[in-house]
Amino acid sequence: MRVAIIDDEPLAVRLLRQYTDRHADLECVGAYTNPIDGLAAVQEELPDLLLLDIQMADLNGLHLARLIRGRVPVIFTTAYDTHALAGFELDAVDYLLKPIAYDRFCQAIDKVSRRGSPAARKISLPAAPRPYIFIKSGNKTLRVAVDTIRYGSSAGDYLMLYLDDGDRVMTLENLGDLLERLPVAEFCRIHRSHFVRLDKIDYVERRRVVVGENWLPVSKGYLADFTARINDNS
Repeated sequence: MRVAIIDDEPLAVRLLRQYTDRHADLECVGAYTNPIDGLAAVQEELPDLLLLDIQMADLNGLHLARLIRGRVPVIFTTAYDTHALAGFELDAVDYLLKPIAYDRFCQAIDKVSRRGSPAARKISLPAAPRPYIFIKSGNKTLRVAVDTIRYGSSAGDYLMLYLDDGDRVMTLENLGDLLERLPVAEFCRIHRSHFVRLDKIDYVERRRVVVGENWLPVSKGYLADFTARINDNS
């Protein structure tokens, strides 16, 4: 099995290379600490399996996985268990939590080998996300229905959520951290300071998204992922 590795931590790459070298059925055909370079190589070579970190500086692993979805099986490797549901929504074969033990690594590889059979596809998924989230705003903790969130924009230390009824919710929560609590299939980050719910978009014009009377810029770093998401829903 031809395996590629993308992880921006050199020590993590070294460990996964040791594991692939140790496993008799695996051949490492590429290991990348730069996710942009790794994405280009994977799209060209199409290995049999990708071992992919999620939390990376230049390109989030979840975004990268969407770009190759259906073409290369993915096993996510990450230090954060909060990403598990998003990984399974992207049809990941498995989800390895760092530090990764070799026997757990082998179990994940066995899943890839067995995946051709219907029985192997019966993965026990985490519970479905709640239709609401709790957000701390000032001295209050507010319950916000997920399907009422139109988009979010950050400025300085603050993040503002814009809702269907015209209300706004201001919070100190980090934009990236909040996105991890939202359904990955429904929301998309389009800029370091903006995210949008896909089904709230009225239209896209050049490199901006229009939601009602408001428009949001799509930055170059998020353009490829956003375009792929839009095409998937066309």
